[in-house]
Amino acid sequence: MMRSGEAKAGVLFILPFLAGFLIFNLFPLLYSFFISLVDYNTLKPSYNFIGLDNFIRIFNDDIALKAYWNSFLYTLIYVPVLLVLSFLLAVLLNRKFFLRPVSRTMILIPYVANVIAIAMVFSVILDPYDGPVNAFLHLIGIQNPPMWLGGTSTALPTIALVNVWQSLSFQTIVFLAALQGVPSELYEAAGLDGAGKWRKTLNVTIPLVSPTTFFLAITSIISSFQNYASVRALTNGGPGVASRVISLNIYEEAFTYNRYSYAAAQAILLFVVILAITIIQWRGQKKWVHYS
Repeated sequence: MMRSGEAKAGVLFILPFLAGFLIFNLFPLLYSFFISLVDYNTLKPSYNFIGLDNFIRIFNDDIALKAYWNSFLYTLIYVPVLLVLSFLLAVLLNRKFFLRPVSRTMILIPYVANVIAIAMVFSVILDPYDGPVNAFLHLIGIQNPPMWLGGTSTALPTIALVNVWQSLSFQTIVFLAALQGVPSELYEAAGLDGAGKWRKTLNVTIPLVSPTTFFLAITSIISSFQNYASVRALTNGGPGVASRVISLNIYEEAFTYNRYSYAAAQAILLFVVILAITIIQWRGQKKWVHYS
């Protein structure tokens, strides 16, 4: 009788989550897959089945392919830079120094700041003509400073670095928690064996925080494809299509051009790509992730 009551209570507890998952996650995913196989838009509401035509169309669409490529380039810049900088900053904050508690608190400010506010500030700072960054570069003798958000070759890397700045605090706090879990006895033993700071970091710190690194690598790659807000606010995909990423392309296909089926096909393909990358990472973790 007790077990039956506990089971009912357990079901009641998970019902809100289950309902939310079904309504806001599973159903939209299944519906997106369904409309990707039909020809549907709000101007001509119909569900004419066209099979894989929307998916085939992607590979004949230069703008869509460029958007996918830009997203991959963005990920290749964003993820490694974010992981390396956050690890180094966590190592620094893990040491004892004056005002360390205040520094750990202040580092969270960029993470909780509004994306639009950040975009406005960096748009002013990185203005290629009147911005303080290029003014300083002119002052020290650089005649042709980067165009930053206004250049076809610099817009995407600049957006990636702005997002690294915003996301750095969360990753640093997670790395910091992992570093504090490394036993000090291991560093002492390594020191007795003659290991210096670099050897201690390479042979003790990095292997023991590798599960955290693996977790942050997966979450960073997934979040790198969810960069619609920052791209829209900073460049709107410009100049031209130089910084047009797939999340922005999907949004415009759906809500600007009313091509919902085509947008859904692009979203499903993106989902498959992210899933494949995650599976590869998961299988590859056995070679470099060490669980103590």
